Amino acid sequence: MATLFEFISKEWSDWAPELARWAFERLVNRTDVWGSYVSMDRRKRADGRTNLFFTAPFPAARGKVFLTPALLRRHFAPRDEGDLVSLHSTSADKTSRWLAIDIDRHDESVSAENNFAAARAWYEKLVSKGFDPLLFDTNGDGGYHILVIFSKPVPTADVFTWGQAHIADYARYGLTRAPETYPKQICIEEGHFGNCLRLPGRHHTREFYSRVWSGEPDNPEWLEGASAIARMIGTATANPALIPAALPVEADVVKTQIVTARRPRICIDFDGVLASYDGWKGLDFMGAPIAGAVDFTRRLAAFADVVIFTSRCCVELHRDELKEPHRPASDLAPRLQHNIRYWLEKHGFTFHEIYIGQGKPAASAYIDDRAIHCSPQVQPDAFTRALANAKLLCAGRAPGQVSDDARLRALIEAWPTLSDACKAKVMKLAGGK
Repeated sequence: MATLFEFISKEWSDWAPELARWAFERLVNRTDVWGSYVSMDRRKRADGRTNLFFTAPFPAARGKVFLTPALLRRHFAPRDEGDLVSLHSTSADKTSRWLAIDIDRHDESVSAENNFAAARAWYEKLVSKGFDPLLFDTNGDGGYHILVIFSKPVPTADVFTWGQAHIADYARYGLTRAPETYPKQICIEEGHFGNCLRLPGRHHTREFYSRVWSGEPDNPEWLEGASAIARMIGTATANPALIPAALPVEADVVKTQIVTARRPRICIDFDGVLASYDGWKGLDFMGAPIAGAVDFTRRLAAFADVVIFTSRCCVELHRDELKEPHRPASDLAPRLQHNIRYWLEKHGFTFHEIYIGQGKPAASAYIDDRAIHCSPQVQPDAFTRALANAKLLCAGRAPGQVSDDARLRALIEAWPTLSDACKAKVMKLAGGK
């Protein structure tokens, strides 16, 4: 006769395909890396230490192997602990699809009753604000997770700040320290992936599957197996507008976070500035470093964060070449970023970040071989200079060539004083409209 654990395990296995689709759509922030657990029989190392967990895939496979629904199906129908998966709380473009509150009980000094009182209070507070949170019993021994899933990705800084504010009254429930919230940081350090949280399902050391709080006022109880799964899949995603704006965060919390805005940022182009460029030859081809470019980045880094801002990291420009018409841009951008990083590190460049976010990054300055300076607020003839330089660029000539002709320089300087008729005549002779 099957035990209760075996019966519940089969229900999770039966639901695994549906759970995998749900988790992949709602919970996955990035597919280029994920957390993977080690099978119980392989956890003890030769040096006596224990390995429970590692970041998958191994470095050599990153950018080639991705998290898929098939891997998530194995998590929900595991053969052993090695099939279990945890998901990172922050995407490569610094957004998060969910907030989690992790109320742990690692030893007997922590009260299971206090943990549940805090979890229940924070759960009900979320419900009162219009959210549909999930409250999980993660281990059957006083450990709880609260999960809020958003209808679309939210800036990680906003999610972190809100999470910290939500659990700021932890001492009220007899907790001696604040629980962890995911994401754990305002932002993640460049080159790092942030923290990840184990998916609901089988526990990684116990014969236990996650239980889910029913949320029914008239019948509060823990749901198990198929009932718990139905509650999970049926949870409503939250409109990010429900997150309060401008929430305060304790000063000592902020001081522990990685805040990169303290230094100015300088965005620098790749092709033609750092790498030699004589025409597009494919994503995998990059020219040799331009003489002096390595030292140039080192000198810039002495007073600013150097951000590489290049169209090589724009997925939509390169979809045909990537041969990935349907994969989300958030999956492919890290692959493009990896190519740039490898080249920069190989040649010893100094840089802080390779930008793969949406739109134009905030910066104090931009350095580009095909940029046109235009400051009409401080230069009366700024638009005239920019127009002339734009024509030169479109004709394949460098903007600096404008100043090589003394007559043209004189015309630019006199432009503000010319009559409209004279300006029109000059523009006609120059081929303008």
